[in-house]
Amino acid sequence: MIVWIASYPKSGNTWVRSILTSLFFSKDGSIDFEHLDACPKYPGPEHLEEFTKDFYNYDEMAKYWVPSQEKLNSGQNKINFLKTHHLLCAWKNYVFTNPKNTLGTIYIVRDPRNVFTSVKNHFSFTDEEALNMMLDKNWSLTNGIKTMLSSWGLHYFSWTKNSKSVLLIKYEDMMNDLRKEIYKILNYLGKFNINVNFSEEKINNCIKTSNFSNFQDMEKKGLFDEQIFGDDKKKKTFFKLGKKNDFRKLLNEKIKYRLEKEFKKEMKELNYL
Repeated sequence: MIVWIASYPKSGNTWVRSILTSLFFSKDGSIDFEHLDACPKYPGPEHLEEFTKDFYNYDEMAKYWVPSQEKLNSGQNKINFLKTHHLLCAWKNYVFTNPKNTLGTIYIVRDPRNVFTSVKNHFSFTDEEALNMMLDKNWSLTNGIKTMLSSWGLHYFSWTKNSKSVLLIKYEDMMNDLRKEIYKILNYLGKFNINVNFSEEKINNCIKTSNFSNFQDMEKKGLFDEQIFGDDKKKKTFFKLGKKNDFRKLLNEKIKYRLEKEFKKEMKELNYL
């Protein structure tokens, strides 16, 4: 069965994946990006290539979302952690996933004003381009495979209001008290009879190595391989802003006003306003 690690881009998904894969698949709990493959991105070409090679056509891909998940879940009694930025949706008559294949969802959310500054930096966007991405209900990512994203608000709504069982994790809460949020995640997973009896030492090692400077060091050493390519065909730095990503210092008032106006309902619900 699948446990989705879902989020809008630049919201802390890689951070949560790093924690989970280190706790479940490493020996001592220390963060190590070599374990990220245990929580792959979905959909990926490797999931759909048996069914179709047309990775940029929703009419074609949507037919195989559920069959590819059924194949992933077949013949094994284990949990499949899957990262996704995909909207939880239906395309025509085809749903992205269903209760038969999904055990639960961990949805990571981040203040959209800080998502904006991170998205702008990550994709080398102008203010207008980053704003268009976050507001466009028809926006898709096209990095190796087409991924339906939609707007920041609809993405949040789709996963938190439509999922059978969802745990909401706020990026800001992880920054404030990572240990508390890790135990929140483990308690959630434990409800599905997943073995989460990790030693205090393993959890301490995970927390100790779960910091931005360590992530940057590992990326510089070539241990992280999920960057996107810039216009110069070179990989862009993934872990760049960290604590420097403060919308109060980086966001102009016009953009701040637009984001707060467009996402007022969601931001109030999440206590961002």
